[in-house]
Amino acid sequence: MSWLMLYRKELRLTRTKFMINIGFLLALVAILWVLIERYNPAFIALIVPVVLVHLFYLFFAMLDSLRQEWKQKTTVFWLNIPTSGWQLLTAKFVAATTQLVVSLSLTLLFLYILLQRSINHFIDSTIANFILEQYQSYWWILFFGILIASLQAGGVVTFIYMMAKSIRRWGWLVGIAIVIAGSWLWVKFQETVVYRSVTEWGALLSEKNIMETLSFHFDSFKNDPNIHMEVTNNAVLYVGTAVVDVLIVVIILYASAWLLDHKVEA
Repeated sequence: MSWLMLYRKELRLTRTKFMINIGFLLALVAILWVLIERYNPAFIALIVPVVLVHLFYLFFAMLDSLRQEWKQKTTVFWLNIPTSGWQLLTAKFVAATTQLVVSLSLTLLFLYILLQRSINHFIDSTIANFILEQYQSYWWILFFGILIASLQAGGVVTFIYMMAKSIRRWGWLVGIAIVIAGSWLWVKFQETVVYRSVTEWGALLSEKNIMETLSFHFDSFKNDPNIHMEVTNNAVLYVGTAVVDVLIVVIILYASAWLLDHKVEA
């Protein structure tokens, strides 16, 4: 069975749940539209948790997908498909990521529409205009930030689940312990010169960009010389950081696939 066939199978199996999620999103947007129009534009804040929940989208999607294999007793068939653990896991992972991209894209689109709609309902629209302009300029940072964070969460839960099925009794605890230890080491590594030399390329956003935006909209920032003296042109966001984060996810999935091939039993 080819990887593409596995990918399509995963999309088909999760289609109903995905469509229910999209239906819930559409219903929520419709309710918020009415609340904004009839009552208070501040109701737009209720969509923020819907955006943030996508941080954990892949965590729950992969946990549910893997759990279903054992719950429905399809693991004997799944593990005996003549293909590698890498293909089996990445088919699930990419299918879930595809649905995440669609769901997150729609959510951010609806957020933009609601922002535009609500802006005229505020008595003082200064802050609302500022938020809208920043959203128009930097929505893609929000999109890719949430996407990468969700990829990391999905990779972590996949590894923990494979550990749980490799070491029957204490697998969950061993997997969680490895993740905690690995996270601690990674945080320490991020403080090193080596990490900065690998990741600090492809500057996307700097302190100066942020301050120029604040100064344009708010007089308190524009007229305070002390603030501007402290501002540098140092970047605060790099392409390199995102690339390294994605590579870490690939490594975690590779380790999970190795466990699936060599340790996991139905």
